Amino acid sequence: MKNMIQVALYSVLLVFCSIVAQLVSQKVKDPFIDEFFHLRQCLVYCDYKFDVWDNKITTPPGLYYLGFAYTKLISYLGVPLDTISAKYDVLRSLNLVGGLVFLPLFVYIYNKKIWWVNIISSPLLIPYYFLFYTDIWSLVFVVGSLAFTRHSVVVSGLLGFISLWFRQTNIIWVAFIASVYIDQFVKEDDLVGYFQQYVKQAFGHVVQLTPYVINFVLFAIFLKINGGITLGDKENHQVQIHLVQIFYAVLFINFFTLPTFISIDKLKRYGKSFIGPYFIYLPLNILGGFIIHYIIENFTIVHPFLLADNRHYTFYLWKRILSHKYSSIVMIPIYHFGTWNIIHSLIKAKVSIIVIISFIMANLLTIVPSPLFEPRYYITPLVIFRMLTNKSCKYRNLPEFAWSSIINVIIMYIFFTYEFTWESEKGIQRIIW
Repeated sequence: MKNMIQVALYSVLLVFCSIVAQLVSQKVKDPFIDEFFHLRQCLVYCDYKFDVWDNKITTPPGLYYLGFAYTKLISYLGVPLDTISAKYDVLRSLNLVGGLVFLPLFVYIYNKKIWWVNIISSPLLIPYYFLFYTDIWSLVFVVGSLAFTRHSVVVSGLLGFISLWFRQTNIIWVAFIASVYIDQFVKEDDLVGYFQQYVKQAFGHVVQLTPYVINFVLFAIFLKINGGITLGDKENHQVQIHLVQIFYAVLFINFFTLPTFISIDKLKRYGKSFIGPYFIYLPLNILGGFIIHYIIENFTIVHPFLLADNRHYTFYLWKRILSHKYSSIVMIPIYHFGTWNIIHSLIKAKVSIIVIISFIMANLLTIVPSPLFEPRYYITPLVIFRMLTNKSCKYRNLPEFAWSSIINVIIMYIFFTYEFTWESEKGIQRIIW
């Protein structure tokens, strides 16, 4: 019955995506924001000029190699690619294939009981199904690597390696995946015994961990040769300590998964955990509030792109809410609850302590060093969080799909109807994450 419902919902999603893809083809004739670099570079590769590289591009060329192979396949099947618009449409459809075919497949391989249709319909992913960005296929290979920890560590390591060709920071998720691989062999409930078993299993599976270790070694070589993690445009992508990023991620994850946790019982549990018996937890949580306030005040980076680019929702979120003089106070309880809820949801789903710690560390290491407030950076954390917690949301999957669908309709409606121009940019401008 559950599978039939998912197939029905998937059909609805396919119809929605077909309509949006057609509208994108009709209305978005020019490259949109970062597409300017990605489409141009891929078209250079499609002309077999693999030695030509745009130094403004910050990520590896995995998307362009994949785009090259995809366009050659489409051309072989008889689809005409004689106009620039046709080439744009085909390259953009590559992410649609990744999101609607390969992503649900890998989620299903990871756990057949997961509502994969909810994961692939997340509003944070949907807009990028129709644009030539690196995010979708980067996610696909990370999820694939995670999925195969239960089946083949060699395939898992290979997919992890491929993911590095789409985004360098995926090396952190490869480390997370390695920790998940070890964790599946630990059969101990006692906390101290669990940690002892984990260490023992790690040493006992040294040979099996080789595919992941190879990834770490190759990445270290890349860092040495490249002189850093960023490929190009290093001036605008300097590594900085942007600790408030973790709270931005918490905000987005909680917002998009709202139907999976919102309830009176959840609020009661939060209240009990905040105060505790005889108010024993209250001083610790008050201290946590002061720490959140300190992070907001001292580790918030306002990148020039955030202030200047009104094509992103973050521009309006910052301008109207986060830049307010009282926001460092108002956001404290929101960030506090959101952080507690994510950890509580993982514990409720019986995720092990090591995997929870690894998940938190992976988030910190991938998003905190970036000075840019980019919701796209939260795609992988959101998807992996839902993969880890989905099985504990038995009766909330339908409301979650409905919630995502409503948001998807709204954001795509805004994308197509709210049009404006920039003197410095060609074509019509729109709003996206």
